Amino acid sequence: MVVINILSFTIVILQIAHLLLYTMTNNDKDADFMDYVDSVKRKEMREQRKAEAQRLRQEWREITWAGGIINIVEKLHIASFFTAIGNSFEKGEDSTSFYLTSLVYKIGIISASIIAVYLLGWFSRLLTGDEIILDEEVVIVEKVTKSQVEAEERAKAKKNKSKSQ
Repeated sequence: MVVINILSFTIVILQIAHLLLYTMTNNDKDADFMDYVDSVKRKEMREQRKAEAQRLRQEWREITWAGGIINIVEKLHIASFFTAIGNSFEKGEDSTSFYLTSLVYKIGIISASIIAVYLLGWFSRLLTGDEIILDEEVVIVEKVTKSQVEAEERAKAKKNKSKSQ
């Protein structure tokens, strides 16, 4: 009897397990289908966002100066050069290309600053002229006493007398 009870108990447990497995697989099939539908919707939304981004990018290229410069770069087939420079930075700040580009950038900034100072000086020279002329009048004030004036007049009179003789 104990064996029959154990056996019937085992059969009930197996049936419960089978029922649970069956319901789980059915739910998974429904879930798989729902996941598929959701993934299709997400894919459609992603494609719509990409199309909208492409439209906005094209509009930006047609309207702005920077977009025009990018179009010129692409027409001259220089874009691959800039792409290669961008890809060289993937190694990070420890790469040689990063140091070289950083050095060229710093030299460019310094050169641009020097050129800006020269241009500013050239422009200010255009406004003021080539030479700056300073006119100064020097006035010397000397204090002369009456006795000094009389002494000078006597000296002149003596000279005139000596010349006339």
